[in-house]
Amino acid sequence: MERLCVEDCSVGYRDTGQGPVVITAHCSSASHKQWLPLSGRLSDRFRLLMPDLIGYGESDGWPAGREFDPYIDVKLLVELARKTTSSVHLVGHSYGGAMALEAARRLGDRLRGLTLIEPVAFHLLRGTDRDSEWNEIHRIARGVVEAVLRGDRNRAANVYMGFWIGRLKWMMAPRKMRRGIVASIEKVAHEFDSLKRVELTLSHYADLGIPTRLLMGSRTKAPARAVVEALAKTLLNAELEIIEGAGHMSPFTHTERVNRSIIEHVEQYRDPF
Repeated sequence: MERLCVEDCSVGYRDTGQGPVVITAHCSSASHKQWLPLSGRLSDRFRLLMPDLIGYGESDGWPAGREFDPYIDVKLLVELARKTTSSVHLVGHSYGGAMALEAARRLGDRLRGLTLIEPVAFHLLRGTDRDSEWNEIHRIARGVVEAVLRGDRNRAANVYMGFWIGRLKWMMAPRKMRRGIVASIEKVAHEFDSLKRVELTLSHYADLGIPTRLLMGSRTKAPARAVVEALAKTLLNAELEIIEGAGHMSPFTHTERVNRSIIEHVEQYRDPF
């Protein structure tokens, strides 16, 4: 793992392959390892920069007692892009997708393509006609944040994962996975809590013309679906692809199908435009 420093936080990232640059951003509670199957398919002709986002994997956690910066992982992705001399392609899932979306706006013509798998930019629903979806995710966010503030990390993890995969699946999840989620739940709470502080709206992305592929599972949760549908209508150069039978965690449950779509999009826009 290579290292870089972002806002006094030491970040670990994997740098592999040669060629046009692809930067990946994993979902909450995961790490760069989420993208190893994709790396195995691309690293013979692309250079992949795969960071562990703040609070996950081999990266530092957010400093205790310091007000959380909701854009810290956006800054991380932008800093990685600046370590290259070429244009880049961003790939992000869930929380990583939300961070990649905002990084794309900041990088502008440094990008040649953007692939987003259900980016959880839930703040984009606030004040729109998707009140029911906003209220649902706001309730989940409040449950996670309040449990962490009480020091009940197990309860916070139950609320968080119960929403995304269902309570029964979460109860039956491997012990190692459960321990990992509980250990990282404070960062997840920071991410949820930042929803009320981020002022970005869909209008901020109306001029984003980067070729964008949006991937969404046909069985995903309503708030995630609402964000993807809103972005599909807003972004100037976006295409929406549905992964049949998949939920929010499609990169894990439908890995081959998702990676095939990512590779197709990356290959299509491998040259600067």
